[in-house]
Amino acid sequence: MPTRALVREIILENFMSHEYSRVPLSPGLNLICGPNGAGKSSILLGLAVALGQTYTERSRKLSDLIRRGKDLGRVSIVFDNSANDGKRPIPSINSDTIVLSRYLNRDGTYWHEINGRTVSKGEVLRLLRRLSINPDNMLIIMHQNMVDLFGAIDPTERLTLVEEAVGLREYRERILEAREKLSHTLSEEESTRNLLEKAHETLRYWEGEYQRFRKKQELLETKNKLELEYAWAKCIRQEEAVEILRSKLDRLNGELGEVVRELSENSKKEKELEGRLRELEFELDSAYQRLIEQERIQAESEARVKLMEWIRSSLRSVGAEPAEMVKSFSAELERARSSSVEAGTHAKETRSKLIRIKEENEQVHEIYISSRVRGAVLGLRRELLERDVSAVRSELRRARRELEQLENEAKRIGPRVETERKPQEILDELKFTNMQIANLADVSPDVERMYLNYRSTLKELETKAEVAAANRRRALEELELRKQRWVDEINGLFRELKKKYAEVLEKVHAVGDVRAVNLQDIDEAGLELLVGFKGAAPQVLDAYTQSGGERTTAIMCFLLALQQRIQSPIRAIDEFEAHLDPRNREAIFSGIIDFMKGEKTQCIVITPGQLVSLEGVPHVITVQNLAGSSRVKVAV
Repeated sequence: MPTRALVREIILENFMSHEYSRVPLSPGLNLICGPNGAGKSSILLGLAVALGQTYTERSRKLSDLIRRGKDLGRVSIVFDNSANDGKRPIPSINSDTIVLSRYLNRDGTYWHEINGRTVSKGEVLRLLRRLSINPDNMLIIMHQNMVDLFGAIDPTERLTLVEEAVGLREYRERILEAREKLSHTLSEEESTRNLLEKAHETLRYWEGEYQRFRKKQELLETKNKLELEYAWAKCIRQEEAVEILRSKLDRLNGELGEVVRELSENSKKEKELEGRLRELEFELDSAYQRLIEQERIQAESEARVKLMEWIRSSLRSVGAEPAEMVKSFSAELERARSSSVEAGTHAKETRSKLIRIKEENEQVHEIYISSRVRGAVLGLRRELLERDVSAVRSELRRARRELEQLENEAKRIGPRVETERKPQEILDELKFTNMQIANLADVSPDVERMYLNYRSTLKELETKAEVAAANRRRALEELELRKQRWVDEINGLFRELKKKYAEVLEKVHAVGDVRAVNLQDIDEAGLELLVGFKGAAPQVLDAYTQSGGERTTAIMCFLLALQQRIQSPIRAIDEFEAHLDPRNREAIFSGIIDFMKGEKTQCIVITPGQLVSLEGVPHVITVQNLAGSSRVKVAV
């Protein structure tokens, strides 16, 4: 068990009827007695004020507690912080004493000090929490009339006070924390579920938009492919056109070469024919000359023959031809005839040759004319072919330039694509694709980002929902576990209290019970006291069943039964015996004295009455009021 910091003394300065009073306290029972108006309750009120009890602040203004005629009052509590087994109750304060003071100023300002250092209310609360002191719990500091109040409060509040006083408050707080955690988890799960539903709805919308976006992307990809295919299709068709023109040019060049060759051969042939015609004309002219000469010779020869025949005939007719002369003339005639025949033969041959030369000349001339005509035709054909070659060559150059432009444009679009489709066919499909893209013009480029973001958000929310569900299950399990721990602790406490409560009641000739109600619901759970006097069966304590004295007796018996479980090192009660008869008063006091024997804690009991016997009371403090000022004296 940790070392407890007991109160060495309470110091009152300009506080109510106390101008300056030091109230020393000892472990165990501290009995403060004196007549009414002596200032006894002021000591308990000063203790409460110093501890920062809110009860006093609700009842009156703190400035009203300052001694009349003074502007500043102070109440101090001196705690024992001596080390025990090397450990101080408050290790953070390296001093054997801790002086907690509260200053009250007439102007309404108040402050706390710890060992002369101004501190906040929060620091005071943390110090008291370390000391297990809750000044707002009436089971720790019970002012006048609080005994009746404890009996009249709701069972739920009564149980809460007992839990806090005996150190079980943390179990309730853990339940409340677990319940709040569960509530937060449920809220978070519900919120996550709502967000998840909205995210599903939103995602469905963006999923539809995303499908349209994907369709648009596919169409754009198709468009790009079609544009690429169209560009290269034009190139391919242009390449085919270039190849056709090149083939045509080769064919025309071949034809032109053949025509040029034929024209050359024909020209050569014409020259040969011209030469032959010249030769034939020369031969014909020569033959004509020879024929004329031969015909002249023949004519002369025939004329000579005729002349010689005439002469011979004439000579014969006159008979004047001598034989020798006739013989000689005949020989001459024969020679003339022979020469004439020979001349005729030569002329005939020459005429025949002339005919042959004429025929050949005509033939050669006809061939020559044909060759000239063919040459003219070949020349014309050559001109036409040359024009065609020139035209095709120009067209080929233009086609190649256009092909180069088309290739450059196609290369800018993308790598080469082989296709057998015609450009117009691709263009028609491209136009249809553009129409489909135009129908999706309203699709935002941010659709994919939005869809992926919402899909990611949905996955995160699904994960959060799973985590929230797991957290809910764990929180629920933790809540149930903490509830069970709390129920077990409460039941254990009540078993102990039942026994002790019955023992104390027996001393005042009563019976009773301590009963827990509604433990299944921490908000409705409560503590009920039952008591029965003079042989009556125990009844729930209330203002209608028992008298004031019976209620006070029952409550005091319960408080005595509770004392050993209270965690606070100090507890105090002021004038509890107002409704008690002398016998029960003495019995209660005897019980208090018996219970506090050997206790290391402190109990302050304030009473105005006279005690029959003070035996067993280790520390008695008397208070008197002399000339308006309270005086404190420790009885020896």
